[in-house]
Amino acid sequence: MDGDRAPTGSRVAPEVLLTAALIAVAIAVRSLGFGLETVDYDWYLGPWSRFIAAHGGFAALAHPFSDYNVAYLYLLTGFTWLSQHTPLPVLFWIKLGSALFDGVLAVYAARIVALRGPGWRMPLLAGLSVLLLPTVVLNGSYWGQCDTIYSAFAVAGLYHLLRGRQWAGTALIAVAFAFKVQAIFLFPALAALLLTRRLRWRCMITIPVIYVLFAVPAWLAGRPFGDLMLIYVGQTDRFPELTLNAPNIYAFIRPAEDHLDMVRTAGILFAIAAILGLIFLIVAREVVLDTEHVVVLAAASSLLAPFLLPGMHERYFMLAEVLTVVAAFWVPRRLWFVPVLVQAASIITYETYLVQAKPAPVDLRILTLLVFTALATTIGYLFRVRKPAPLAPTPVGNTIAG
Repeated sequence: MDGDRAPTGSRVAPEVLLTAALIAVAIAVRSLGFGLETVDYDWYLGPWSRFIAAHGGFAALAHPFSDYNVAYLYLLTGFTWLSQHTPLPVLFWIKLGSALFDGVLAVYAARIVALRGPGWRMPLLAGLSVLLLPTVVLNGSYWGQCDTIYSAFAVAGLYHLLRGRQWAGTALIAVAFAFKVQAIFLFPALAALLLTRRLRWRCMITIPVIYVLFAVPAWLAGRPFGDLMLIYVGQTDRFPELTLNAPNIYAFIRPAEDHLDMVRTAGILFAIAAILGLIFLIVAREVVLDTEHVVVLAAASSLLAPFLLPGMHERYFMLAEVLTVVAAFWVPRRLWFVPVLVQAASIITYETYLVQAKPAPVDLRILTLLVFTALATTIGYLFRVRKPAPLAPTPVGNTIAG
């Protein structure tokens, strides 16, 4: 049997046509959302773009008009310029930018799955699954958010780490962090790699260096350097709520308003303790962090952090939604249902916001239990005893991972 050999001759047409059709569907379904204006655009992205236009484009970056880090504001400045020099509005360019990174995200998800071994079908299916994942489609093309942008860099960084390219891997994760603070959800996996000597400590210097480099253009435009270094600190107390429609443990916790600050602080400390505890168990039990387990650990890390931290939005599970798909393709028999649970929980919370579904179609506590089941299953798989394997097997006969 030919197995997973690349299709040739007369066998090319059906698979190529089906792939092209699915990509066409992915493009078409995104185009439907390009004209949708959400509250986030009306309150944030739209006014920010108008401020940029009114204050000379790049020169506007001297002002603290947005609580986003400047990496995305550089893109928004470019989108604003394009809207001024083309017939297309800035909203179109914002959504197109995110949609393009959907493609990058899908490609790197496929490349990680390709490390599993020879064969092109599984990586292709993984990439198409990510490209058509409902929350990936909705996040940028309908909502106008940029979560797939930082996720694309984070997943690309993970891919290069798995290939043994540690400097490139940490640099790309640093770029992800420069776009959005939620990239830190991958940091527990990095910590485990560091403590098990699978990642060199000196490579971590890329994270602060790249963060500073991204700040330099805005600093040259006139923004105080100290402000640029503390942007993420200023985001920590922006929302007093324990959960902003995120399916996490705070769906079960409803303290009186005068206890919110105490519960938030305790929640942050508890999350840190839980993450450190997971890393401790990995080190103490000498979990073999081969490629498969690093992929699963990355999925678990990106799930655990937003599940335990207070003040999370529903879209902060984006990285977990993608990495659980990747993990399921790596371990299909045991983890196939994990991304199904995560996606089911996330898509319902998206619906509550995007179409203003009232009352919410499903109680948030039920969705939280779905995510908890996915998290427990993923973490449990990490501690299965198995034969040691190299960190990254060399792909054979595969054109995606090459």
